Parts: sequence; C-alpha cells; structure tokens
Amino acid sequence: MIKFFRKIRYNLMETEKTGKYLKYAIGEIILVVIGILIALQINNWNENRINANKETAILANIHKEFKQNRIQLDSVVSQHRTSHNNSAKIIKLFPIKTKPKPAVLDSLSFQLFWSYAGATFNPSQTSIKALTSSSSFDIIKNDTLRDLLISWNDLITDYQEEELRSRDYIINQYDAYMSKHFDWNYNFKDERNNFDALQTLEFEYLVKNNYDLVDQILVSGGELQKVQETLDNIIELSKPKTND
Repeated sequence: MIKFFRKIRYNLMETEKTGKYLKYAIGEIILVVIGILIALQINNWNENRINANKETAILANIHKEFKQNRIQLDSVVSQHRTSHNNSAKIIKLFPIKTKPKPAVLDSLSFQLFWSYAGATFNPSQTSIKALTSSSSFDIIKNDTLRDLLISWNDLITDYQEEELRSRDYIINQYDAYMSKHFDWNYNFKDERNNFDALQTLEFEYLVKNNYDLVDQILVSGGELQKVQETLDNIIELSKPKTND
C-alpha cells in the first residue's frame, strides 16, 4: 500500500502537476493522522476494557471481604451488648450491703461471668492493602466508594482505640480484682468466694467503669456507628452488577 502511494506521488512530481501533488500530499497527511487517531482510540478502548475487568475483579473481592467483616463486627458488637446489659443488671443491685440470697447469687454469678468485655474487631483488609501497595485506588470509578476505601484504615484505628481501652481495663484491673476474690466460673456455691468483696466501693467502681467503657464503644463514642455505616455503604457500592 505504501509503495502504491509513493508511485502516485512520484508520477505527479515527474509530470510537474504541483497543484495535484499538494492536494495529494495533504490528503496523505490526513489519512496518516486518521490512522494514528484510530490506533490511539483502539489502544484506549483496549486499556479501558482491561481496567474495567480489573475493577470488576477488585470490587468482587472487596464485596466478599467486607460482607465477612460485617458478620465479624456483628458478632463483636453482640458480645459488647452482652457485657453492657449484664453490667447494667449488676449496677442495679448496688449497694450490696449483705451477702445476697441464693436466688440473687445465682443471677449475680451469671451476670458477672458475662460482664466481661474485651472483644475486638479485627477486619480483613487484604483488598485494601492490595490497592494501597499497587496504588490502584484510581481504577475504582465510583468517587464515593473510592473515598470510603481510602479512609477505611483511619476509621478502624479510631474505633479500635475504644475497644483496646476496654480490653486493657478488663485484663489489668477488672479481672485482676475479680480473680482475687471469686471462683473462675463465679461458682458462688463455693464458700471460698469472698462475698464481702461484693460490698466494697472498689467492686462498684470496677463494674460501673466497665459499663462506661463498653457504653463508649456502643453508644457515646460514636465510632461504631461510623464503622457500621461505612461497612454497609462499601458492601452496597461494591455489589456486582447484574444484567437485566
């Protein structure tokens, strides 16, 4: 094809048909430009198609991973609520001035056992780390989803601070006191339990503080609500598209 155009050009030059040659030369340039534009368009189309396939695969991984994270968070929150509710029931008994009756002791045994908090939310972040390490956040077209994924790590860090504060309190103070005075299973039928410890201000303080720390996680801190909302939005925005 190139030889064909060259032959035409040479023939025009040899016959001194300058006007026709110029028109031909301009036409040849236009054809070359059109060819380049078509090639660029095809290249862009292929690149967009490849990126679209990558985005689909990434979103599928994100959707699956964050659905599992939501299940884990629900389980952790359920444990926090159990601790919160049982601590509240113990507080209603304050002040405990004498050794409680057997029926009350049975309830108190159950409530103390389940008053322990300390559960932590540790979400899988494989998809986020993959996007970060490869600097591929831009491949996600949805601006809202992209912003949520970028801010996810900071949000989790803020929320986990409240849970870690509660867990450290349980380990270092709450359980440290309980283990000195009560059976591991709070089996109050064992007379070795120090029932006088139930009447102290220290016991009241420990239970109330445990309640407050869990309350910060569930309600007053506000971070849990942000995590739940973000999780739900990420799951919804990464949902695989279905063909109608």
